[in-house]
Amino acid sequence: MDSREVQISQAVPLSQMSQGAELTPPGMASLTMFTGNTGQRVEWKQLLEAMDAADVIVMGEAHTDARGHVIQAAIINAAGQRWGGLTLSLEEFDRSQQAELDAYARGEMTAAELKTVRAFVMPGIRENWMEWSLPKIDAARQAEAYLLASNAPLKYSRIVRNSGCDNLPELSAEELALFECPAVAEDAEYKKRFVKKITASVNGNKVAGLKPLKEEQTDKMFRAFRVWDATMAASIVQARADGAEKVLHVVGSQHSDFNGGLIQELRYRDADSRLLVICLAPKRSSRLLDADQGRADIVIYTRN
Repeated sequence: MDSREVQISQAVPLSQMSQGAELTPPGMASLTMFTGNTGQRVEWKQLLEAMDAADVIVMGEAHTDARGHVIQAAIINAAGQRWGGLTLSLEEFDRSQQAELDAYARGEMTAAELKTVRAFVMPGIRENWMEWSLPKIDAARQAEAYLLASNAPLKYSRIVRNSGCDNLPELSAEELALFECPAVAEDAEYKKRFVKKITASVNGNKVAGLKPLKEEQTDKMFRAFRVWDATMAASIVQARADGAEKVLHVVGSQHSDFNGGLIQELRYRDADSRLLVICLAPKRSSRLLDADQGRADIVIYTRN
């Protein structure tokens, strides 16, 4: 975690955070949360006060963590009650799907219809979308928060995966507006974590009969992954420029953990906004685990 992240996590001293904060909602009293730099225990009131001090809040999730989704919905609900001018930015919807999110926000589209336009359709997530993802969207909609489709369409991340940003085919201005190329240099440690995770996932999936990944393949996959980082970051920065008082972004934690690519892109593109990074880790512990030191400003263990 770099010095800026530490400063943000300490923007409001923990001893001063509890005054005037909201009551802990049902089911959240047992949460175990810690500062990612010192391991100091964080209570619900303190979490909200830390969010008060930030302009952009990134919530990194494990996509299939049911309890994590419940906690996120509670956080979004509290945020919607607490602040006006809130934007909920969503990794799972890409820029080409903004009109559908707008229609849902206006009540012109049903949840079932919205589910069919999602960008990412992993079977386990798709089957549980109504229980996992929809409550977060509805909490924001009820608070009249703006719903932001922040990611890049798969079509264009695949183009970059295969061609690279320096060798793009001819694209229209409308197409170029749907994705961003990275603004920061490739980070070796970030790539190492990505390759380790994707390799383990593919090589361990014996049911699908997938062949082990080669370095050329992981290089291309990482290029696409960084397009998502860059596009989401640019969408968040633009939302702030357009007047969003506070942006809360929901994303897979691989993008945000340990100063991940999304966080690097955000800092580069908007050095002035105060950033708070939260990780919801599907683990059980009464203290900050050594492996989670520096993972985020605040680490929430969802198994407790």
